[in-house]
Amino acid sequence: MSVALVFAIVGFLLASQLRSVWVNTQAAASDTSRLETLQELYNQELDKSDALQKQLKQTQEELSLYRQQTADGSTRGEALKAELDKLEITAGLVEVTGPGVSVVMSDSTAVNATGEEADYIIHDSDLLSVINELRSAGAEAISLNGERLLATSEIRCTGAVVTVNGRRYAAPYVIFAIGDPATLYNALTMRNGVVDILGQWKISVQVNTSTQLTIPKYQGAVEYRYAKPAESLLPQEEGVG
Repeated sequence: MSVALVFAIVGFLLASQLRSVWVNTQAAASDTSRLETLQELYNQELDKSDALQKQLKQTQEELSLYRQQTADGSTRGEALKAELDKLEITAGLVEVTGPGVSVVMSDSTAVNATGEEADYIIHDSDLLSVINELRSAGAEAISLNGERLLATSEIRCTGAVVTVNGRRYAAPYVIFAIGDPATLYNALTMRNGVVDILGQWKISVQVNTSTQLTIPKYQGAVEYRYAKPAESLLPQEEGVG
């Protein structure tokens, strides 16, 4: 009887050990598979980044060539150069300086009666409200935490931080806007304006005018896969029917 009991205990221990080994093996295999997937995604992002950097370098070389071609001193050349300068600013390809306003936004330290803090921290919608007000007031160039904002720039919440141009930033958020300082300032601080609304949630918004701000150029590259100039489609459309 005692021998049978010993064998039963030994058998149970062996089974438990084998199961433990199997579970650990499965977990290791799962971790290895996940690591390989993450490595593949990382490699894909590296390839994408390299391609964008090459595209940006090519665009800059083309712009340099256009500048050389327009620098002939003629009236037409000067007009082309002025147009190119405006297009570069609009596309965010050059660093710009000028007067404007700086805006510093910080999370509130207050908590509502239910203990929820979600309404007292800065969200992407709050940043967009300020930025849209600045654009509406005539801002010619805007940056957020050093990121040049273009028409294609995304501003969205990702957890407790905000993603801008693919990079993550936490509060405080610093916005620079170049334009008429008085107009931009009044647009933000007017009664019942965006600063007043955010102030209801105790979110700190400091607006200051400046005679000289510097906004960096856009660090990425913009790729148009579907949009084309409408003129290029006219001959084909005329031939239809």
